[in-house]
Amino acid sequence: MPTSRLFALGHGAAVLALLPASAFAQFTVNTTADTPDANPGDGICADAAGNCSLRAAIQESNALGGGVVLLAPGAVYSLTLTGAGEDGAATGDLDVTGRLVLRGNGATIDGLGADRIFDVASGASLLVAGLTVTGGGVVGESGGAFRNRGSLAVQRSSITNSVASGAGASGGGIFNEGGTLRVLDSSIEGCSAERAGGAIEANAGDAELTGTLVQANAAGPNPGNGGGLHLTGAGQVRVLDSSFFGNTAEAEGGGLWNSSDGNMTVDDTEVRSNEARGSAADQGGGGLFNDGGSLTVRRTLVRDNLAVTGSGSGGGLLNDGGQVSVELSILRANRSNRAGGGVEAKGGTTTLFNCELSQNETGASPGNGGGLHLTGEGQVTVELTDVIGNRAGAEGGGLWNSSTGTMTVRHSVVMNNSASGDASDQGGGGLFNDGGELRVENCTVSGNAADGAAGSGGGLLNFGGLVTVVGTRMEGNEAQRAGGGIEANGGTTDVDGGVLWMNRCGPAPGNGGALHLTGAGTVDVTGTAVQANEAAAEGGGLWNSAVGTMTVTDCDVSGNRASGDGADRGGGGLFNDGGLLTVSGGTLSGNEADGAAGSGGGVLNDGGELVLSGVTIAGNRSQRAGGGVEAKLGTTSLERVRLHGNQTGPAPGNGGGLHLTGAGFVDVLDSSVTENVASNEGGGLWNSSTGVMTVTSSRIGANLSLVGDNLFNDGGSFTVDGADVPLGG
Repeated sequence: MPTSRLFALGHGAAVLALLPASAFAQFTVNTTADTPDANPGDGICADAAGNCSLRAAIQESNALGGGVVLLAPGAVYSLTLTGAGEDGAATGDLDVTGRLVLRGNGATIDGLGADRIFDVASGASLLVAGLTVTGGGVVGESGGAFRNRGSLAVQRSSITNSVASGAGASGGGIFNEGGTLRVLDSSIEGCSAERAGGAIEANAGDAELTGTLVQANAAGPNPGNGGGLHLTGAGQVRVLDSSFFGNTAEAEGGGLWNSSDGNMTVDDTEVRSNEARGSAADQGGGGLFNDGGSLTVRRTLVRDNLAVTGSGSGGGLLNDGGQVSVELSILRANRSNRAGGGVEAKGGTTTLFNCELSQNETGASPGNGGGLHLTGEGQVTVELTDVIGNRAGAEGGGLWNSSTGTMTVRHSVVMNNSASGDASDQGGGGLFNDGGELRVENCTVSGNAADGAAGSGGGLLNFGGLVTVVGTRMEGNEAQRAGGGIEANGGTTDVDGGVLWMNRCGPAPGNGGALHLTGAGTVDVTGTAVQANEAAAEGGGLWNSAVGTMTVTDCDVSGNRASGDGADRGGGGLFNDGGLLTVSGGTLSGNEADGAAGSGGGVLNDGGELVLSGVTIAGNRSQRAGGGVEAKLGTTSLERVRLHGNQTGPAPGNGGGLHLTGAGFVDVLDSSVTENVASNEGGGLWNSSTGVMTVTSSRIGANLSLVGDNLFNDGGSFTVDGADVPLGG
């Protein structure tokens, strides 16, 4: 009997736990005929004609408990000896009941579509290397090419054009039924299964793919999950340095699908151009689908995957209630129809760490979350990640958070994303919060757009939820309707530190260049630089609603511009549309209301309550009135305010420091009004014919106008008490 020879087994050695070399017989196949062994167990590989066929060699190996079988280089072995229900390799598929090493040497085994190729029994092991396995086929069973209930290792081999058809059939290429599977430096192409796992179905057990191409496989239509790989039950799957390309699933997981009890790791892998065709809102996952288990993706490219049928979601990845961690990976140019062009998180926990989420797209059913979308009571964390160039047909070009979701974005860049919803409560070019809790911390939110007809919140839109923005630079974002940087539609929005810079809104109508509050919401802006923002109509910097509450504390509001032409438009720095606006500390400087009759270069209060305390309002300009402050009706109070060097004119140019229009109330306490300029009347302060203005314990001087350098009263009630005003003022 020949002495066996072990060769480099790599991962397969650990799987097979092979006996010492001296314990294996080695058989060299010398015919391509499919013939059985004449006398299995006699140690001689010989059919009736005395030749050593592939089938005979396997029968002898089984009988001896193990063996090494060598195939002829480049030979083609067709399985023509059909038969079913036989487990000794005498007919039909090649049953492995011992420990078998099959060295292919570039040969091909063709099942001719009559049966699967190999069936590895429980307790048995098979290692194939250098082999092409093609044409496997089963009906009403699983495992088109391989069924494994023991240990299977496939090295430097190809599995092609194999099918598992009929109800419940899974694993067109390989069905791992609770066994141990290793696939190394191999390819699985053109296989299909009716239920799941076009290439591989892992039914529990332990499976690992390394350096393997899984390409052009298909699962479906009953139901059609896991075009490339599907895990059922409490199994383990590891994918390393591999490629899943061009696979399709009729329902979920075009590339890979993980079970509710499964643990799947995908590392250093490319998941590209796969498609999931499920039409329900919770179906899709063009690249990967996690059905509630644990999925970890590291150093992986997830690109050009699709979930575009009906309400398909998660073009790149869909997490349905499980735990997903994506690290050091790129999710790029994936598309979905409903939501989550890159990632759909339906409940569960989803984390992106040090990733790139770019050029993904969703729309228009309805089209929310171009980069990532969270549905339901889930948690999403995005950290050290670039969210760039994603598009949404409606809301949340970059990221979208649900009404009951919690989303945290830290140390990340959200840039050049767009949302194209036309309604006034749609948009959020960078981020959209649909009522849940969103925290944006130490990020850059830049160059995003809400470009729909009345799209709002170029950088971020908060729809009735809780949004906290800390230490973040929000710059160069644009919206058509309102909130170039941030649109707060109800809810609570807190901005702490950071910069709101060069954001723009308009022309529909264009209110709140940096931030706009709609409805009965609350906005707090603290320690923030609000600079160089622009609004086509009102509130170049910040805009507060008729029923809103806005507090601005220790902020630098400077260089902003509002360009509305009406007399009641403007508010270059701040605009209060009837609500409560409180400004404490900080500065309003260099802002401008440059519309034809624009008013309130620094701030315009339109019928609301404006409280200014400890603020410097300096160097602001307006065309019509109120170079520093325009008070139109309502109540405006200034305490410990420095109103200096503001200017209005020439249309007509009244109230260089402050101008009151209509039957409003203005109180100036313990403040200074100096060196302001009006082209026409009231260089310092201007009171209307029906207004009530009181100046107490304040210094007013060195202001300039044609009439009434320091004070001008147009017929209303004007009281000066304990103030320092030059004679003739």
